Amino acid sequence: MRNIKLILEYDGTDFHGFQRQPASRGRTVQGVLEERFSRLLAEPIEVIGAGRTDAGVHALGQVANFRTSRPVPLDRLAKALNGALPADVQVQGCEQVEESFHARRSACSRTYRYTVIERDSPSPLLGRFALVTPGRLDVERMAEAARLLVGRRDFRAFQARGSSVQVTERTLMRLDCRRRGRRIEITAEADSFLYHMVRLMVSGLLAVGRGELEPRELAAALEAGERPSAGRTPAPACGLCLVQVSYTSHRSRPEPGGPPSRQGEA
Repeated sequence: MRNIKLILEYDGTDFHGFQRQPASRGRTVQGVLEERFSRLLAEPIEVIGAGRTDAGVHALGQVANFRTSRPVPLDRLAKALNGALPADVQVQGCEQVEESFHARRSACSRTYRYTVIERDSPSPLLGRFALVTPGRLDVERMAEAARLLVGRRDFRAFQARGSSVQVTERTLMRLDCRRRGRRIEITAEADSFLYHMVRLMVSGLLAVGRGELEPRELAAALEAGERPSAGRTPAPACGLCLVQVSYTSHRSRPEPGGPPSRQGEA
């Protein structure tokens, strides 16, 4: 049995998240992958994703793996998989890895990027992949607040209501706010994230940028384990993208009798 690692890119707008759901709840990335791969390879395929992105969240570097008994060469496999997939989800990297590799459990960090566009009028195009907001944000204040959140902390204040997760400590390795003209990018890297954690942090940072919160007030809310007075609602999913999943190490397995497999860009 071969263990195949994939790098996936998808537009999450028309997906009800990554994780498989009953058909009545809507189309999901995992559901589409498993249906198309099972049909293509003529065997049941289970796809494991590194991040269970929410409805409307995009990916440039989602990592997944699946197992197959089919001896299709890797260079043909990626093309065949893409030929079977719809245009809003595609394979950008494909390699055979050791049996122990697990896209989710083997990951050591995940990096998300949230994009904000300062613009007074709505944008039919930009609004699909960014939060379009009027006025000008104070990115320096946002960056100051972001630095106060980095580290090993209890992030229960930035977890969606009703989540069943009991252990809410996470290591936030990076939280950057950068301006590129009228585009603002908020990048977060952590060992793992709580449900809606990135979108709630972004919401708080946006409140700081608008002058509704002081940077220290956002940090105080984190320490208290309570939502801040402003920015209590998760930022819209459209602006969020999973850009990279990192692993400490894993070895590719060459195909029997063939050249080494192509490395994915995780």
